[in-house]
Amino acid sequence: MRDTFIIISRSQSGSLSSRKEATTYKLATYLLLISVFLYGTSIPNLSLICLIPCLPLIYFLKHTKLTVSFLVDASLVFLFAFLYYTMCVLFEITSEDDWMESKMIFLIANMTLAYIIGYFLAQNFTNISVVIAVTVGGLFSYGLLSTASYVWNHLGEVSSNNYLITERAVPSFWNGGTINGPIIGIFFSLSICLISVIYSRINWFAKVCFLGLACTGIFFNLMLQNRSPIYAGVLAFSLATLMYVNRMRLTHKKLVVLIVLFCLMPLNLFFVDFSETKSLFDNPFMERLISEGLDTPRYELWYKGLVGLVEHPMGGAKTDFSPFDYAHNLWLDVGWYVGVIPMLLLLLIQLKHVPYLLSFLKNKPHQSYGVIGISVSFLVAMMVEPTLIASYTYVTLFFFFIGYMKGIHLHGDLAGKEERE
Repeated sequence: MRDTFIIISRSQSGSLSSRKEATTYKLATYLLLISVFLYGTSIPNLSLICLIPCLPLIYFLKHTKLTVSFLVDASLVFLFAFLYYTMCVLFEITSEDDWMESKMIFLIANMTLAYIIGYFLAQNFTNISVVIAVTVGGLFSYGLLSTASYVWNHLGEVSSNNYLITERAVPSFWNGGTINGPIIGIFFSLSICLISVIYSRINWFAKVCFLGLACTGIFFNLMLQNRSPIYAGVLAFSLATLMYVNRMRLTHKKLVVLIVLFCLMPLNLFFVDFSETKSLFDNPFMERLISEGLDTPRYELWYKGLVGLVEHPMGGAKTDFSPFDYAHNLWLDVGWYVGVIPMLLLLLIQLKHVPYLLSFLKNKPHQSYGVIGISVSFLVAMMVEPTLIASYTYVTLFFFFIGYMKGIHLHGDLAGKEERE
């Protein structure tokens, strides 16, 4: 009888301990997700420090496996961040040297920590939709608060301009500092590209939320007259559609329906009253889109940036990009600021993580539509905007995302699947 009592007591003690560990694990996971979201909102001071307490939180997660590959990549991220920010300060090539010098430790630490957090989070939390929502949510909220606040305070002016923000810039919601419209645009671009989630196997409420984010992003990007986020959204949706059609089992009936719908689309032109729709094109956004199309001064800037890398391989912002102050391209901007070595280091980090992305798309196709959207958004923005110069937060969250993709590949469901195969 006594032995039975001891066994029961130990069983209850073990059950309580197990529940306590599960609660601690969940709390640590949620705090990590909340910290990433808060970081994206760019709240002064708070966002700079909110990732720092995440490092000890990792201890309370269930799985924290280390690999040599992870240590190498995390070291590369740290090395890139260290070289970029220290050289920026040493070269004195920004207008905010004092601010950058005082915050440099946080900037370097946040970029490295974001990658580490993403990697360890993937071992414990595999809901990719939530991770994407957290990655996008903070930046989207910051862009939405800043833009909506400006529109509300200048409603009469905006409405008289066909609901366009002619200055293509808005004050920061937090401190009133000017934010360039295209930079707000790349925040909204992340939400626009999530239109690809319509094909995902998630509940309808989640789909409606993602589509709401996408539509809001399109609306405000039109107000800011940004074209690149719209192009990115079209590309993301097209790739997701191709993937969906490729994976669906096309019976003869489904194929006929798709062909008929495709052929009927041009017939809609016969039912359009062009006298009524003509006014839709009488605004600066459409005029810019129609007159310029895909033509942009960025091509000339990219050429100057490439030539500048040869002429000034150690950086120092010596290439003349006038009337602009950057090459409108992440890699060329890094090379322009701090030289070829950090630029190649960044490119190496990104290329090393492409296989992890492709592996996810191959092995988890039904969960990949959001990954396609956010990846396309990051790629297009980095190609056409000075992302790191304008928003260290944006690039830091990119490192969080690729760290998560690496963790999923090495320790998530994909790892088990590849071992079985």
